[in-house]
Amino acid sequence: MARAWMAGAERIAGATVRTAPGVGVPRAVWTVTGTDPETWSAREEALRLVREGGAAHLVWNPRTGAIAQALAATRRSGLPLGSTPWSGRELDHGDEGRVCLVVAVVSPEHEPFTDGPLAGLEPILDWLGSWGVPRTWPAGPPGRERAHRPGTAERARAWSRGGHFGHDQVPGSTSTAPGRVDPEHLLGSRRGASTHAPGPGGHLR
Repeated sequence: MARAWMAGAERIAGATVRTAPGVGVPRAVWTVTGTDPETWSAREEALRLVREGGAAHLVWNPRTGAIAQALAATRRSGLPLGSTPWSGRELDHGDEGRVCLVVAVVSPEHEPFTDGPLAGLEPILDWLGSWGVPRTWPAGPPGRERAHRPGTAERARAWSRGGHFGHDQVPGSTSTAPGRVDPEHLLGSRRGASTHAPGPGGHLR
């Protein structure tokens, strides 16, 4: 059963934002806070993001396993994800899909957080999965140099499949977060999990 608030996560008072439209494929977007997980807690970083108007649904410290939640799953993240022109206006991709859930990892961008401990990861993946986010990463590994990133059309095709994405992989995004993390390590913690979409074949500070 999908619950708006993740069990076991500390609740933080987030900003009031628009609700998701409730149609389309569910997605999760991974980004980083740009801070040291040995120094900053999930709670501290969640509060900072709320103050700065960029609240994420979950803020996770992978060293301690602590998780803070500032927004219900039915609310839109305050973090601008990326936008493209559509019918004479700019469409922010955070407004698309049944849900578009943002996970901000307490980590610097230049040190991939998947290279270290991932304490508390499985409950996060289970919660995202309860909202229909498939355990796939259709856009390939994030953190590629700009010259080697997929083009606009390829990004849009991957995005249309739903699943997990780096902030830098959202269509129209100018972010470079979360860096060169390893989707196989992040999503493959359960036997049989796949990081590839079925069918043919993107720093907060």
